[in-house]
Amino acid sequence: MLRAVNRRAAILLALLGGFAAAVVWLAMPDEAPLEDPPPQRVAAAPPPLADAVTAPLRPPASAAATVMPVDVAVELCGTGRMPLRGAVGNAADAFDNLPGPVGRLALLELQERLLRVLAAGDARQRVAAWLLRQPDMADPATQSAWAAGLLAEAHAGGDAQALRWATAACGHTDDAAHCRRGLAQARLRAEPDNGLHWLEWAQEASSEPEQGEAWQGLVRARRWQQHPGGLTAVALQALASMQPVPAAYLRARLARETLGRDAAQSPAGPAWLVQQCARHRADCARLAERMAGEADSAALLAQAALLGQQAGWADERVQALMAATRAFHAQLPSWPQATQAALACGAAQPQLAHVEAMAQRGEVPRDR
Repeated sequence: MLRAVNRRAAILLALLGGFAAAVVWLAMPDEAPLEDPPPQRVAAAPPPLADAVTAPLRPPASAAATVMPVDVAVELCGTGRMPLRGAVGNAADAFDNLPGPVGRLALLELQERLLRVLAAGDARQRVAAWLLRQPDMADPATQSAWAAGLLAEAHAGGDAQALRWATAACGHTDDAAHCRRGLAQARLRAEPDNGLHWLEWAQEASSEPEQGEAWQGLVRARRWQQHPGGLTAVALQALASMQPVPAAYLRARLARETLGRDAAQSPAGPAWLVQQCARHRADCARLAERMAGEADSAALLAQAALLGQQAGWADERVQALMAATRAFHAQLPSWPQATQAALACGAAQPQLAHVEAMAQRGEVPRDR
């Protein structure tokens, strides 16, 4: 079962919602009898509109009064418009207020199908299946068993991105530091020319020689690839391989479930980089140049700007790099912040396009 998590401050976001509808009370006048009409009565003044809307519903006093629930039509992108009779709440697109067959039950069924597709895929997909299968609120023994399975799959597959995801399991092992070190070393063996792995190995290095090795690895690195949004991209690729392809509003909902995990993968290390630049100014300048040209994430580009500042770059150049990160965040689609889902195509399709674009070119808005 997928586990929804919080996302980071830039992209990620908490959800609330509900449908709106009105309940109209129609008072049918009594038919006039054929003889002896009753005395005329003065009708009471109607209550104010605000009071009528907020007053609790009561059963009709007689068969002459009936309740007429109002139909609310919502757009489910990839399915069409659906009338929801008698819906109560705000007439937006609250996912949890949808009927089970198109709402929560449909999502749970799709989650199970997704896990089966990922579990039968390549090394990266299999680790994604383990990661998304993390038990919620389980006892320590269950979490430990899950972590052991995930780590075994990651080490067996040897995929660098999957090994990075697997660090989420280290907190459920007997020795989290040893777990992280082993994963960092495995990533360096898989992609020795990716500076991101050397940067994160430096956080686990426990001696001065290991720190020096990490710095030299950074200087030699030819790539700086974080693969932002990678877990979400893998999940959406698996969904797109299904026949028929699931409706877009459900795929967008699942994308929000995984983006929080992706956001938690931001690289650490700026304080260590600044410290090393003070010792190796010439190397720092070359490293900043390469990071600025190769970084595929806004987080890495911001670290390149920090290194450039330490290396003596002009303020205009540093500001240009920071402007590039702001440009990325400015073009992000709106991801709702509550349990409310983007059901209509006007919201769901831009969100899916955003994840697909990140998978192809990263977060940095420039020609590659």
